Amino acid sequence: MTVFNGMPYLVDAVESIFSQTFTDFQFVIVNDGSDDETNSYLSSITDPRVEILHQENKGTAAAANYGLSLCNGEFIARMDADDWALPQRLELQLEFMESHPDVGIVGSQVAPLGKCGVGNSLNLPCDHDKIFGSMMEGLHGMAHSSIMMRGSLIRQLGGYWPYRLIDDWDMMLRMGEVSALANIDKVLLHYRVHAGSLNGSSMRRMHLHISFAIDRAKRRQAGEPMLEFERFVEIREQRPVWQKLAESAHIHALAQYRLAVAELQSEQKLKGYPRLVWAAVCSPSRTVHRLGRIVRRKISSKSDKSTSAMNVDAPISR
Repeated sequence: MTVFNGMPYLVDAVESIFSQTFTDFQFVIVNDGSDDETNSYLSSITDPRVEILHQENKGTAAAANYGLSLCNGEFIARMDADDWALPQRLELQLEFMESHPDVGIVGSQVAPLGKCGVGNSLNLPCDHDKIFGSMMEGLHGMAHSSIMMRGSLIRQLGGYWPYRLIDDWDMMLRMGEVSALANIDKVLLHYRVHAGSLNGSSMRRMHLHISFAIDRAKRRQAGEPMLEFERFVEIREQRPVWQKLAESAHIHALAQYRLAVAELQSEQKLKGYPRLVWAAVCSPSRTVHRLGRIVRRKISSKSDKSTSAMNVDAPISR
């Protein structure tokens, strides 16, 4: 786990790891120069499985690589400092990795967590081709905070990139080029949604960094030389105006969609539903894709409940 100014959600995130059914783990937490109450909380942790590292604020990639250098396990799970791991997460992922030696990373289905509870899970793809294909198109195929990966493989690939940029997309694409990617078709993580972190500038930055990761992946696959980030940005600025406008509309729609999810999870339905409609107007194809995932997940959930109702021996799911 890497953390920068993680309070107040950091406490819940850490406690969710302490509550795992699998307990034989090393928990490395890298404090990336926090200046809030994060330092005090980390100092209060006495669990012997926890190793806390401190560094000046250098960004999540540098913090993640620092943490990876001290992880000793065969398998490494990542966790964001504001999310919540369900109790069986590590146990089920470890079992999956041990029975699927071709898989380099396994994630899970995830569901949004807001002030008013947990929403519907996302319908992320579960097989490698669909996961990798989605990510190459800039669509979420895996939730980074939900993943478990093979330590030897991520070390072999050199960890995360050195840029002070959003780093998870590039790492997962590189892992997917040399191993299989998979998602367990069960919600094992609740990801935090709150309006304060979901603005247009952060969406624009995220979209740019993801596009850079995809460009590097395409160049690796074609055997072409890599571009540095500054050169990549220069080339993008030379695109036709209509392409830039279309991209801006998509980014705005993405920001509106995520804000709508946060509002709906905070019982602000009078804001959330109109915002969803506006997101669809700004970027119809992407919004339809996201809403389609939600609908498919609801249909699948209803089907599972019907099957359980017909089977008296079926276990009750939480």
